[in-house]
Amino acid sequence: MILAIDIGNTNVVLGLFKDSKIIESWRLTTDSTRTIDECWVAIKLLTQDAGHDLDEINEIVIGSVVPKETFVFKKMCNHYLDIIPFEVNGTTNLGIKLDVSSPEEVGPDRIANVYAAGRLYGKPSIVVDFGTATTYDVIDENGNFVGGAIAPGIETSAIHLFQNAALLHRIDFEIPDSAIGKDTRTNLESGILFGAADQVDGMIKRIKDEKGWNDIPVIITGGLGKVIGGIAKTKITFDDDLTLKGLFHIFSNLN
Repeated sequence: MILAIDIGNTNVVLGLFKDSKIIESWRLTTDSTRTIDECWVAIKLLTQDAGHDLDEINEIVIGSVVPKETFVFKKMCNHYLDIIPFEVNGTTNLGIKLDVSSPEEVGPDRIANVYAAGRLYGKPSIVVDFGTATTYDVIDENGNFVGGAIAPGIETSAIHLFQNAALLHRIDFEIPDSAIGKDTRTNLESGILFGAADQVDGMIKRIKDEKGWNDIPVIITGGLGKVIGGIAKTKITFDDDLTLKGLFHIFSNLN
């Protein structure tokens, strides 16, 4: 089996692959104070609780935007599983071009998303990933990454609002019945969720217009992606495991 580890600013997402299919996935909070031993205990408990033998893991692939966590997870893999993980980054020989000014600065999560989208959903295509930031990744007809956009993440923006507005309190995100809220809660829900959906619709239209594209695949992943995909007007496919699949396919193609 192959273990894929996607280390983001908010969450560490783990995926277990067998026979080219993802069979398990887990999500941990990103914590740069976590020790090698604590990482090992978490993975061991999750894997065993799902009924899998750790000895079955024979390869590991990592994509990370948090250097401290990268170091800890790589050391854990080496020490406890006797595996040197393969790390995806902007210098990886992907077989596709990162057609941007500084390819080495492209995050491994975006690289994985681009690779998976082109392989699994076709090209050209657009990926929207809802994480700490909301990223838009554009894949051309040849499967190359030609750039995109980065916006503040939905929860990142909301948390900042709640922290800096004395009379506004944190809420659970639920889709409101109307764009016109009748109380503070529904005002916030409308502004945050419908605002995010309209951002997606607007950005997708703008990108399509710039490229002269019409009906192309748009894939959403991460965080509140399923919620936003359900209220956006753009035709969207939701794939919560897109980044993990990308890491897996990059590794499999190179080994």
